[in-house]
Formats: sequence, structure tokens, C-alpha cells
Amino acid sequence: MDDERHPVVNAVAVLTALAAAVLCTWYTVIAFVGGTMPIIGYETEGGFFFGVVWLVFVDPIVVTVAWWASLLVMSPFIAGASALDAWRARQRRD
Repeated sequence: MDDERHPVVNAVAVLTALAAAVLCTWYTVIAFVGGTMPIIGYETEGGFFFGVVWLVFVDPIVVTVAWWASLLVMSPFIAGASALDAWRARQRRD
């Protein structure tokens, strides 16, 4: 089986990972200094203890949910790209 991914899938995976990293970093900074977190709208006073708790417990959950969401969104495109590549390979063989 071919382990190479379609270039579009690779590009979207990298962009999704960068977006999740930026969002998690933004949330963590807000958890330490205080403010309103984007997207979820949670307002916090901040503080060292809250920041550490956020960093240890919540950030892994945010990264996991972002990965699941990207997987759900990209699965049809991955399947379509794989089917298109298989169709092209069959066309070249014939």
C-alpha cells in the first residue's frame, strides 16, 4: 500500500495543526494573564494556578478535539483523493 498522502491532504493537515497550535497557545496565555477566550467565550481572571491547570488538563483536550474535527472534515476529501488517484492509475494502465 502506498504511504504517500495527497498533497492537498498534507497541506490541510499542516494548516489545521498550525491553527490548533495557535489557538492552544492563545488560550494558555489568556489562562495565565486573564481575559476572554476566543470561540468559547469563557472569561477568566487568570493566574498561575489556573494557567498550569489549563496547560496540563485542558490543552490536551483542545488539541484532541481539534484533531477529531479536522479528521471529520477531511475524511471525505481523503477518500475522494484516494479514489481519484486509483482511477488515474487505472487509466494509465489501460
